[in-house]
Amino acid sequence: MIRGAPLNLAAIPDSPYAAELLRGQSQLRFSPDLEAEYVRAHLIESRLIIRVMCALGAVLAVTRTVELMATGSPIGGSFLPIAFVAFVSTLLTAIAWSSTFERLFVPFARVIVPMRNVIVAACIAAAAAKGQREMLMVLPLLLLGPFFFLGMHYRTALFSGVVATLSFIAHAIIFELAMPVALRSIALVIVTLVGCAAVARHVERLSRTSFLETRLIAQLAEHDTLTGTKNRRVFDEHLARVWSQAASDGRKIALLLIDVDHFKAYNDHYGHQAGDRSLRQIAQCLQSVVRGPLDLLSRYGGEEFVALLFDVDAEQATKIADRVRQSVNELGIEHRGSRTTSMITISIGVAVVGPDPTRTPRGALQLADQALYAAKVGGRNRVRVMNETDYGMLVTGVFAQPARAAGNS
Repeated sequence: MIRGAPLNLAAIPDSPYAAELLRGQSQLRFSPDLEAEYVRAHLIESRLIIRVMCALGAVLAVTRTVELMATGSPIGGSFLPIAFVAFVSTLLTAIAWSSTFERLFVPFARVIVPMRNVIVAACIAAAAAKGQREMLMVLPLLLLGPFFFLGMHYRTALFSGVVATLSFIAHAIIFELAMPVALRSIALVIVTLVGCAAVARHVERLSRTSFLETRLIAQLAEHDTLTGTKNRRVFDEHLARVWSQAASDGRKIALLLIDVDHFKAYNDHYGHQAGDRSLRQIAQCLQSVVRGPLDLLSRYGGEEFVALLFDVDAEQATKIADRVRQSVNELGIEHRGSRTTSMITISIGVAVVGPDPTRTPRGALQLADQALYAAKVGGRNRVRVMNETDYGMLVTGVFAQPARAAGNS
């Protein structure tokens, strides 16, 4: 349920967002494609804070390295661990601020952050054992960073926190950190880890739920609520984009304007609820016209639908339209109020044109509308196709008289 608005998620079978909301977020992981979409969205949303925190981490690591080298106080007899931390922190910062951020940050962070934090935890234990107990203040940052500031998801952040905690405990023993200090520090780091894990799990669950709800709302805003097809606004925007692409690519497009025959009589006889059920059945049947990524089916208004097919000629469009007309006939939806047959049928007007600078999408829709008019005048339950020649006969939104006469014959 989307907060504040009851919604039957099971009635939206084609939505991956609705499916995930129904499944719940107990595992904090989506299906592969949706997980990749979420990771990218979360990364973009957190980009600024990730970059700033990476930069601060690199500055601290480099500063500490310079300090140790200047004072001649290596950790465990070597400058290599802290120098390595400075290097990988700088590398992660460079990736965070580069154009490859979206592509490389997550896979690199999954490796670099846990490895770096294991070394830092060891260095903190060593420094505290040498009397630099102020370094213990850095311990909580090793846990807070992965959970909340580096764009890492719960599982990776938890792994990083656990290995950093174990590293600190092990090296506190190895470097013989004073027992009271060691016990207090270990208690602090464990409490911090548990607290961060509990809060981060809750926050990520909310984040994932919000992601699904936001995407679902956007998806529903593009669809007709009754039939599940795209709505008129989406169709108009899509037609404008595809029209430009077809013009630049030298491709033809087909517009299929589809009308349910005698639908008012159907509603009058069977009632509007039955009419709504029939429209949903017909819409599902019409989805078969959508073949490629640029094709689109939309409810055009009332009992009318419109389909856009990219890169088809008149012969192909005719075959597709006739096949879908027959499919609707085969639904066998009784229609005693029809003057055509005893079953629900559809009429289809097809316009096939090659977009160019002298033509407009509106003109193509008018051509499809005239083809639909001809199909209705010709007896309904049929397909009528109009092409380039017919397009030239359009006059201010209607056909010239010869074309209308031809359509009536």
